[in-house]
Amino acid sequence: MSKHHMNFRYKKWLLSAASLILLLLSACSNSSALESAAQAGGEAGTDLKQVELIEGWYAKGEDGGYFAALQQNFYKEKGIDMTIQPGGPEVSTMQLVAAGKAEFGISYADEILKAREQGIPVVGILAGFQSTPQVLMYHKGENIQDFTDLNGKTVYIGTAVPYWEYIKSQYNLTDVKEMKYNGQLVNFINDPRSLNQGYITNEPYALSQQGVEVDYLKIADSGYANYADVLFTTEDYLKEHPDVVEAVVQASQKGWSYYLDNYEKVNPFIQTYNPDMTVEAMNYEAVQEKPFILNKESEANGIGYMTKERWSTLQDQMIKGGGLTKSLDVTQAFTTEYLMKP
Repeated sequence: MSKHHMNFRYKKWLLSAASLILLLLSACSNSSALESAAQAGGEAGTDLKQVELIEGWYAKGEDGGYFAALQQNFYKEKGIDMTIQPGGPEVSTMQLVAAGKAEFGISYADEILKAREQGIPVVGILAGFQSTPQVLMYHKGENIQDFTDLNGKTVYIGTAVPYWEYIKSQYNLTDVKEMKYNGQLVNFINDPRSLNQGYITNEPYALSQQGVEVDYLKIADSGYANYADVLFTTEDYLKEHPDVVEAVVQASQKGWSYYLDNYEKVNPFIQTYNPDMTVEAMNYEAVQEKPFILNKESEANGIGYMTKERWSTLQDQMIKGGGLTKSLDVTQAFTTEYLMKP
């Protein structure tokens, strides 16, 4: 073989070897890039199902279970990338969820029944509170023992509040001066004979910080059978994404269990959503709300449990108070199918 042919073959071999090395380096580089991309995708949650939950009001301890589930990654563990959006006076949670602007919302059982009568097909899937923490506050020292003592009094109350319509009917309150509650407590503070709507978890504490001491009548003691802090979605979303609904419900239950024992760890996180709310106020909320979340029913059947009997009773009470005009099938208004059993 000539020297020329040997040089040519040698050069050809060198070129082939170099090409092979480049190929291997390229493959390694691409592999590393793919691994990095996969890791980045995992960290960004690209494989998670993105959903949004709109609160019924500003961020607070009364929604602590949902924030706990977010903070502790209980939603992510179930494959959910959850966003919590605070509500407020200008936010219609029911309408936004019904319009598909968010997948989940927080409201009351009576508001769900009202929405369904209006043709808005929403469904309750978890009741954070077994009974409502709503109260009618009055100045300490006033001679008020029961709802029957409200005749002759001034009551600051919202428009067409379902529990108030029921109470007026149930206790024959024909001589009450109703005044529009605008979200401010100054009128109540300045009128020592008046009452004001509120939450046992909130306003009594806020007023005490201003030197105003109050007592209150619990709305739950009136017999009003409402569930509060009800997580809901739409009928369509429930049918199309039952796996997502189950994941959100069960992560939320786990979040509530965590929050009840670890609220001091979660409340600073909630405050990042609502800087105007102090951690101390939220700690007060957490202590006050526990009896409304845990009772014999929820301890036996799990946090968030609901019954047909309660929903039916509530519907009857709303009809009596004028909040509803007719009976509907309450089993369409809620489901416990996706709750974890204890």
